[in-house]
Amino acid sequence: MKERIGFIGVGVMGKPMALNLMKAEHPLTVFDLNPNPLKELQARGAAIAHSSKEVSSQAQVVITMLPNSGDVEKVILKENGVMEGLKSNSIVIDMSTIDPSVSRSIAKTLAGKNMKMLDAPVSGGQKGAEDGTLTIMVGGDKDVFEKCSPLFKAMGQNIFYCGPNGTGEIVKIVNNLLAATNRAVSAEGLALGVKAGADFKVLYDVICTSTGQSRSLQFTSAAKPFKGDYEPGFAAELMHKDLGLAMNLAKEEKVPVPLGAISHQIYNHLLASGLGKKDTGIVFKVYEDLLRVKLRF
Repeated sequence: MKERIGFIGVGVMGKPMALNLMKAEHPLTVFDLNPNPLKELQARGAAIAHSSKEVSSQAQVVITMLPNSGDVEKVILKENGVMEGLKSNSIVIDMSTIDPSVSRSIAKTLAGKNMKMLDAPVSGGQKGAEDGTLTIMVGGDKDVFEKCSPLFKAMGQNIFYCGPNGTGEIVKIVNNLLAATNRAVSAEGLALGVKAGADFKVLYDVICTSTGQSRSLQFTSAAKPFKGDYEPGFAAELMHKDLGLAMNLAKEEKVPVPLGAISHQIYNHLLASGLGKKDTGIVFKVYEDLLRVKLRF
């Protein structure tokens, strides 16, 4: 029998990741504030806990997949949290996307209790989580990373060791800065071309075989917004959060990111328009409505 794994945060991304761990025959104890995914996981054989502390008291390795920095700090460090239930030499793997400085601070606190932490944010969206093909970017002690590699391989396809604590988060934030900016400028460019008279499918096909192509345009956009599907997926409010993390990191490092800042403002507009719960591809719909064009197959 493989050792029991704790998993906290089984939402859109966390639930399929937890299911893939179970497919790899890792016994699981899970917790979430939302009872609905817990019922499904319990039906598949997972044990249900009623607090983060209860999860960590049953597992030597605890995985967290949570929305933001504050949530991770609360779940791991605060009253009735993960740290209260952990045994010495236990491992926390935070797979959320949060501020690198917060991640390093949590890792330092855990180290003071003789506990290890890896930051291991992911890329690939809901489909990647379901298919077990996520890209996983890991920061922390390399020996801990190697010990946990079977868990990563159960959830992802492209596993990268990035360096010390916090570097996984840095790599993920840069990736999402590029992804968000690419998505926004793709919507802008395609809308311009169609408004000026180009056929959308011709425009798309040419770009996908030319220097303007991107993975986001060729795969993610083709799968959802270009078919009129704006349900997450990866919600616009989460991309907005990740862009905020990029702005925080740029400020800390004194790095100018003017294009990223403009992209952040575009996602501010999406949230102000009440579209934060929609997939990030909703930015294409905004341009469709603004220019009265269709960016659809």
